[in-house]
Amino acid sequence: MLLRALTFVTGIAGAALPEKTIDIGKRSMLVGYENPEELVAEDWYVDAVRYSSLLLAVAALIAPFLPTPSEGGDEKSADVEAGPVVDVIESSD
Repeated sequence: MLLRALTFVTGIAGAALPEKTIDIGKRSMLVGYENPEELVAEDWYVDAVRYSSLLLAVAALIAPFLPTPSEGGDEKSADVEAGPVVDVIESSD
């Protein structure tokens, strides 16, 4: 629950402030490069960050309503019996 809430807040923050999100990412990922603060994100990249952050927030909202696999395995696969193996290659005789 806490992880979903953090994901939602991160998604909303990224959608509202994509330039700040890009700046934080630049500082953390380009730490070994000289002058990473001089890099300027293009408009399409800022839009992409905004939309992906919005999708992240929506995914955090709908995650509790999605089905999850059961711990014991799939019930359907347990009911299926192994059938005979059929040879599908025809001989050329």
